Amino acid sequence: MCRCLPVSPSGYYGWATHPPSARTQDNTRLVARMRDLHTQHDGVLRSPRIWEELRYAGEGCGRHRVAHLMRPAGLQGVPQRWCWRRKASGTRPGGVHNHLERDFQATSPNTKGASDITYVRTTEHWLYLCIGLDMYSGKVTSCWSKPC
Repeated sequence: MCRCLPVSPSGYYGWATHPPSARTQDNTRLVARMRDLHTQHDGVLRSPRIWEELRYAGEGCGRHRVAHLMRPAGLQGVPQRWCWRRKASGTRPGGVHNHLERDFQATSPNTKGASDITYVRTTEHWLYLCIGLDMYSGKVTSCWSKPC
């Protein structure tokens, strides 16, 4: 093989037996972390988002390095739509009725209420937060959160 390719035998054996460099070892460790993140998020994350998660976890790596390492590892995310498509305000799914009819003035407690859902990022994961509000007193009547 050394005669076919212009390589000396000592050069080949030096290449074959040398230990991996620190950069190669670091890349191997990063690819393992990226695989874990990719599977945790059901294969949805692309390189910018994986880079954000790695930086949030304290890894020192660049965005282009993450993209460069994802290609040969076979990690590919699902592209997201960039613009939010809103439905027209007058369309409502079938079977859903507006019981308040934009009359938010309550005459007695616990007769009218409103709720809203949001999500909050924590150090461990995202939390969905739902709050119920009494329209008469303006106080929170119910609240729950669930990790996603």
